Amino acid sequence: MAPEAKKKRKPSAIPMEAPNLSPQSLNCFIHCFSDAGQFHLNRTLCRVWFDSGHLYLNVPQHGKKTTISLVRFYANFLAMEQAKNEWITGRVITEAVIDLPRSYNDESNRSILMSAADAIGVRIRRVFDRPLFAASVYVQFQQNVQKVLVFELGSSVLCSSLLEIRPSDRNITVLASKTFYGCPLLKFFGEKLGLKIQEHGREFRVLHAECERVKNVLASGKPNGKVDVSFLPRRPGVEMLAPLVDLDMLTNLNLDWIRRNIRQCLLQAGETSFNVVEEVVLVGVFVGNPVVRTTLESLFPGRRLRNELDPGTFVRTFLRLSASTIYGNAMVVSMDHIDRMWPEI
Repeated sequence: MAPEAKKKRKPSAIPMEAPNLSPQSLNCFIHCFSDAGQFHLNRTLCRVWFDSGHLYLNVPQHGKKTTISLVRFYANFLAMEQAKNEWITGRVITEAVIDLPRSYNDESNRSILMSAADAIGVRIRRVFDRPLFAASVYVQFQQNVQKVLVFELGSSVLCSSLLEIRPSDRNITVLASKTFYGCPLLKFFGEKLGLKIQEHGREFRVLHAECERVKNVLASGKPNGKVDVSFLPRRPGVEMLAPLVDLDMLTNLNLDWIRRNIRQCLLQAGETSFNVVEEVVLVGVFVGNPVVRTTLESLFPGRRLRNELDPGTFVRTFLRLSASTIYGNAMVVSMDHIDRMWPEI
């Protein structure tokens, strides 16, 4: 590290460890919602609560629950990103640009981010709304194109955003956006077994592990796997049979999740037909999967699916380029990563 890169003293941080992620291939449709299931479970069971004008969160520390403000939690996350970037670049980092998924882009989250950054001496130069940024990177839509869908399927989120391109100045506006969190298989069995996630948190943890075990069984080439439900309490007169999962069932659940996400986004914008979408911009590590690609082609026949740039990396790549050319030494922080730090209670 360069001598001039003298580290600033940071506030003490509550340790935050990323959960162990499921073993998976980036192009594995079997596991494409696995991380999303873990992140959604953590966020649902460890909820933010409001008291005396502030938002709080419970985090585990030394085997006990510790209460911290949500601003402090975000500050700890940003401090870790800052330390990582300083170690990589050998420079003191005092500025940041934020990659904000649509689901985070509201006044409350932006305010928390600004306060958290101030707490560690970092100035947020700009917040980039991911669907808008993804569409603006392509820019060269055909002249007659007015409605573009940004479809994102990443490791932790499924999000569809309908954008309007104004022909006169090519200005881009978000008409509607719909985000789905979680794992379709976990949700399916939770409903089938009559479990409510906030009432049966322990059972959902076990069920999640069972769903992931069965996915690994299918990924190994076996035709099916059984979800062990012996952990559930026995009910008089009810035979608790282990549900059977095969690849067709899992694939159909995942694809239905995708179709419903797009449909609900369009309905939110007051559109009842998929034909309103003239081009589709693909974002995320899983959009290149052949099953996903075929499904999108069937939903939008004859429409252009924009993937000339690597869907898994182009947003991050262009954000880094913007940060280095426009904002100097500013670090790029993706708020997706905070899901990986969300405490498991």
